[in-house]
Amino acid sequence: MKRILGLVTVVAGGVLALFFPDLEFGWFQGRPLGIALVVIGAIDLLEAVRPRKPKGFVEELRDKFGLGPRNRGRGREDDRDRELEREFDQEVEREGKYRDYRDL
Repeated sequence: MKRILGLVTVVAGGVLALFFPDLEFGWFQGRPLGIALVVIGAIDLLEAVRPRKPKGFVEELRDKFGLGPRNRGRGREDDRDRELEREFDQEVEREGKYRDYRDL
């Protein structure tokens, strides 16, 4: 469907730009509007033709909820924070007094 829409947009823009350059639609003239339609249609065609690696259901869900490969580093920071909190709790139990865990 995207290919058909892109092709129709390119053809309509080409007709406007080549055959009706002085035609006015409100404040738009035919040639600039036609060129814009050709560019938009070409982008649609490129997106429709560009090969994509098929994704599985789980990968699509990960991308949708932001759990993809870009966010994997976040877990390491959480692990470090948990480790610092664990060390702080152990020190408080051991010494019986409060000390800021950022000083560890």
